[in-house]
Amino acid sequence: MIIMLDASAALEIALNNEKCDLYKKYIQESDLVIAPNIFPSEITNVFWKYASFSKMPIEICEKGIIYCLDLVDDYLETKNLCIEVFSESIKNNHSVYDLYYLILARRNGASVLSRDKKMKALAKELKIKVLEQES
Repeated sequence: MIIMLDASAALEIALNNEKCDLYKKYIQESDLVIAPNIFPSEITNVFWKYASFSKMPIEICEKGIIYCLDLVDDYLETKNLCIEVFSESIKNNHSVYDLYYLILARRNGASVLSRDKKMKALAKELKIKVLEQES
């Protein structure tokens, strides 16, 4: 199984939140974890917010960034997807950032691992497999 990991799911694991164990299990059972090359920027920005606004210690944020980056086996180039992603974003009235994840997931036969409800709903509309919480 190939997993397209988004920033929200990576942060869930790094911060040991509610779905941490389930998401770790999915990653451990996967053959490959991929993400678009915008993932490092998104992760870094979130930890900047934690350091700036939640006063999370910088050392913890730096460790969190490294941890999240290490969850991904392969970062996929987004440069050649801009027009397709833009078109899908307009058509679906949805964030360009999310569409990079979804288009790459579709092209690579990957299942999406995300906490983002809107992204998961759009993935399902686009017939992209979404990893759900086990009952």
